[in-house]
Amino acid sequence: MRSIFPNLTEQEIMWKNEVDEALKNQLAPFVEDIENGKKEMWDIIKSLGKKGYCGATFPKRFGGLGLPTKYELILSEAISAYSLPVDMARLSGSYPAFLIRMFGKTKQLRNYVEELVKGEKIGAFCFTEPDAGSDLSRMKTIAEKDENADEYILTGEKRFIVNGSIADYLVVYARNGSFIIESAWDGFEVIEEYQMMGLHGLHLGHIKFKDLRIPSKNALFYKEIKKDSPKRSSGKTSSIASLQNMLAPERVALSVQALGVAKTALYTAIKYSQERVQFKRPISAFEGISFKIAKMATKFEAAKSLLNRITNSMESGTLAGTLAAMTKLFCCQVAFEICDDALQILGGIGYTNKYPIERCLRDVRLLRIGGGTDEIMMYVIQKGIYKGELEKDMISEREKKSSFW
Repeated sequence: MRSIFPNLTEQEIMWKNEVDEALKNQLAPFVEDIENGKKEMWDIIKSLGKKGYCGATFPKRFGGLGLPTKYELILSEAISAYSLPVDMARLSGSYPAFLIRMFGKTKQLRNYVEELVKGEKIGAFCFTEPDAGSDLSRMKTIAEKDENADEYILTGEKRFIVNGSIADYLVVYARNGSFIIESAWDGFEVIEEYQMMGLHGLHLGHIKFKDLRIPSKNALFYKEIKKDSPKRSSGKTSSIASLQNMLAPERVALSVQALGVAKTALYTAIKYSQERVQFKRPISAFEGISFKIAKMATKFEAAKSLLNRITNSMESGTLAGTLAAMTKLFCCQVAFEICDDALQILGGIGYTNKYPIERCLRDVRLLRIGGGTDEIMMYVIQKGIYKGELEKDMISEREKKSSFW
């Protein structure tokens, strides 16, 4: 299937072809076994890690491939078209390494980076809490600095953490800092692994930290909050502000995953409509079906255009939060609608596991919740509009194309 990204360079096409061939052999045969609990997805992800697919954008000295961000998005699309939970686990698995690099701690924490990038260890990214989902100001997890031992003491809970129940290394955001921890340390506890409507095979955990001691070198950053300060229990902190800066790239990644799933559903529905015969004609000959396909394809192309715009802004270093929220909102809604319409086209057989549609529909539904709900996206969008972010973005685009204007 063609990529959702237009105008790929010759090198990008070669990368896509390489990825497609690898996934056809190393992932496609095991998707149903992962879905049915017969195969551990991390057995597959670790094999992909040996090819550099757990850290494609990381330098080769860390075990990565040293590729641009666009290549990572092409890879994510390809994996999501087969299995969304596998790509969610893979991306989350490298998050600690990504943050170590972002905060300039690769020299001190190189061992973590290499093991995560090579897929030898499993990573997780922890910020959602029972009382702090979209409202990060309610985050309660906090760290105390032990001056005598040159350590931090972490206390709190995190839930809905991808890989959380099986991770080796986790990056944990507290009210006053961000830390790399190991699940083998005393004070780490898995409270629960959730069973979900979709995304079968994904390890989604609820975890707890009780007086967990962290070496000072494992602090990505820390800013003391005085014990008598109201900031210790509520309100925005520098830690939360840092976390919010990461939301736009995450929303772009989720949009790519959504369209990867939608692509599978759309192409399956098109093919089925040409092969399924009723009343002596393929059902594609009936406008009730062909018009539905037309609408699905139009939505898909519109979503691709919006995604391409945000991808271009990422590459130019001008990623805007409002546009990222728009992209996530539209792509994830469209992906769900395409999967739902695809199931309707297949009818009864679409509701069974004979085709991937029912799995696509269940899996993609979470993307309208994770990374910010539809409602939060609309809040972010309207806020950005009234701040004039769109006008700034349009002026920037016009300046880039000044010869046209």
